[in-house]
Amino acid sequence: MAEQVRFLHLIGQFPAINHGYLLAEVRHLRRLGFEVSVASVSPPDRPAGKLSPEEREEVARTYYLKSTPIAQVLLSNVSEFLSHPLRYLRGLSFTLGLAGPRPKRLAYHLAYFGQAVLVGREMRRTAISHLHASFSATVALITTRVFPVTMSFGVYGFGELHDPVSTHLAERIHGALFVRSISGHGRGQLMLACDRSRWAKLVHVPLGIDASEFSPGPPRAISSPLRLLCVGRLAPEKGQALLLEAVAALSMEGRPVYVRLVGDGPDRSWLETRAAELGIASNVEFVGWVDQARLIAVYAEADVFVLPSLAEGIPIVLMEAMAMEKPCIAPRITGIPELIEHGVDGLLFVVGDVDDLKKGIGRIMNSPERCRQIGKQARARVLRDYDMARNTELFAALLRERLGDTPR
Repeated sequence: MAEQVRFLHLIGQFPAINHGYLLAEVRHLRRLGFEVSVASVSPPDRPAGKLSPEEREEVARTYYLKSTPIAQVLLSNVSEFLSHPLRYLRGLSFTLGLAGPRPKRLAYHLAYFGQAVLVGREMRRTAISHLHASFSATVALITTRVFPVTMSFGVYGFGELHDPVSTHLAERIHGALFVRSISGHGRGQLMLACDRSRWAKLVHVPLGIDASEFSPGPPRAISSPLRLLCVGRLAPEKGQALLLEAVAALSMEGRPVYVRLVGDGPDRSWLETRAAELGIASNVEFVGWVDQARLIAVYAEADVFVLPSLAEGIPIVLMEAMAMEKPCIAPRITGIPELIEHGVDGLLFVVGDVDDLKKGIGRIMNSPERCRQIGKQARARVLRDYDMARNTELFAALLRERLGDTPR
């Protein structure tokens, strides 16, 4: 009988409200028979009282690196050096090489090294020999240089691909058994970052959602003014400034719309000021972060979902809105055209082009029946290609293939 596949999933922050798909995937892998332990670099992004019951359950079984007292970190490093001095020094030398001469990068990488020692010792304690990383691949890579373990990692979007030199992408790929990209576009970018001899390591396995949690409500007439929804971190790369300009342009034409911005981030104050400058402050609501139950209600209240981003992977929020039968307007970039076929199950616009974005919103306003049709086809697309259970089974098959049916 085949043994259970075991691995440690190292995650940058777990649980996190904008990475709920990782929690869903971990729990589904366990239902499929995998033994998945979780280590998180950072503690949860919310206090315990704001976590869901499932999140609190995961917190109780997760090993948090940054919560480890500094005295224990130092003691662990001394112990590892005394026990395995050659491996320890080899890993430290490798880490210093990654950091280069700049003091700030050196400080960060020494912190990564300390975290890697904690991860490796936890893997030794639990007799796990494979490490899969999400948003923490540098720590995983260093771990493999200090301990006799293997690694793999996932690539989710812009943050991991836009600067392959400083993120050591080629080194990560070289050190990994495999690399999972959630989009075909992302896999292509990974191919550019490494030698062709490594391409077989690069595998496209999409994410997904549980569409049963995002059931559409009964049909209703489009609101007046049109209610737009945008969900995401308030940051320059998310492009909310472009959406505000499009809203202002529509208002100038006598076609007022109301937009809700769900999320928070460094751009919030600037965006609030910009909305006032454009004369649309009363047409823009800054909602902040919301929990899953509230988010579903916000989706239901919207007429159209708009994603104005300048850079993305394949956003989960698009899948969620599409599952709610909301017509979505998104930029024609990266992996988004893999999710949305223009004019069939959503609308695409030229990235950064406010006029093209405005035209897309106008098309929805002009054709309510077409709006409903696009929404229905959007849900069908998610059910067909982005079902969480089915795509997690694809990831499970990849893990079995690359790790083998033996304890890892």
